[in-house]
Amino acid sequence: MKSAQLNGLKTYTQAVQEGKYDLYVGNLFGKYDNVRTYWEDQLTRIVLRPFLSDLVDNQRKNNQGIRIVDLGCGAGQGYDILTKIDRHNLDLSLQHKRILPNDDLSLFLGLDISQAMVEKGQVLFADHPHVRFKQADLSEGLGELKTTEAPFDLYFSSYGSLSHLARKDLVNLLQDICHHGRHGSLVVMDLIGRYSIEWPDFWDAQSEEEKVREYNMSYLYSEPVRQTIDIESFPIRFWTGEEIRELTQEITADTGINLEVLKLVDRSILVGRHTDTRAFNPKLKQSRRLINSLHEDYLRTNLEELILDATIFPNHQFITPLLHELINSWNILIKFTRHRLSHNYSLSELKGWDSFPKPLQFALMTMDRVISDVGWMWYCDPRANIIEPQLGYALRTLEYEMQQGWGCGHGLIAVLRIG
Repeated sequence: MKSAQLNGLKTYTQAVQEGKYDLYVGNLFGKYDNVRTYWEDQLTRIVLRPFLSDLVDNQRKNNQGIRIVDLGCGAGQGYDILTKIDRHNLDLSLQHKRILPNDDLSLFLGLDISQAMVEKGQVLFADHPHVRFKQADLSEGLGELKTTEAPFDLYFSSYGSLSHLARKDLVNLLQDICHHGRHGSLVVMDLIGRYSIEWPDFWDAQSEEEKVREYNMSYLYSEPVRQTIDIESFPIRFWTGEEIRELTQEITADTGINLEVLKLVDRSILVGRHTDTRAFNPKLKQSRRLINSLHEDYLRTNLEELILDATIFPNHQFITPLLHELINSWNILIKFTRHRLSHNYSLSELKGWDSFPKPLQFALMTMDRVISDVGWMWYCDPRANIIEPQLGYALRTLEYEMQQGWGCGHGLIAVLRIG
């Protein structure tokens, strides 16, 4: 693996030039599609909420602001993720109360190998005096930051940036972080999961060489455009939850500093980026495109197309049973919603209700209530604008509550703490 963060540099530079790292939300495809906006970013916030809340509260007691370094920051999208986390689930009467308002942020330092990304970030955040960007190669660890910067409260990464690193380079980076950070500093890694349905051929990788595979970002482009351009491929290291635990134990043994796993979460199990491109698994249904449609105003989705086939994946000791249960629950929720749109249908009539997982029972009750409550509306297409987005959120919650943090999603979020 060549200098890790150089991998994909052409892709990222071109993406910046084409405006794909400008800040905007929602779309049917591309970097900031609806799944990214309404599923992935929101799930990352849900995962981080309790840990970031404790971190901020502790620093407030000491009258200190929060210091964050974003590792592989791109153009600064991590800032938007971290500063828009609500302290509590909002009821109908509450306004937003953010865990990390600007006043509590002392420094947000973004590091990226791409000078184009650094310059884009500097433009986008020109009016944020506490936000800085710097070019850095994370395959060399924290580099000069070890001597020029005080410890950070949060060492943060998002959307696979650290999967660009070879394992030995990630070990080196984490060792630097453990020595540089303070007691209680958090480390958030967002890696590419090896057990994703997007690449079942990778599930049985054993050697370190097999765990590094060629990857691409063809999802940045619509399908017609993908057929006409040359898309760069570059090596990515795919991870499992078990490997993260082994990694932290190794770091702890090597440094004498405890690095504790607080939480592992699989994100985007059935709607990963490459479910649509099918670049690694041509058998997949384009489920991400359909979920994007659920969240699009005034666009009705053919719900029948959302039914997934659980038989197309190879047998695996613990991955296949998890996928079967999740896909079965997903399909039950879709079928119930389809039928409920045109029929008065009682949940008690559902065969097997008592055996359903609790997340599925809650999702079914949610959709039953939503359809019942808005069925009388005639203005502004309540199906497209109310019912379908709520179905999207119900599917998102179903996926989140049934995941195990094994590396079964496109993304594997690891929340660690320096002890």
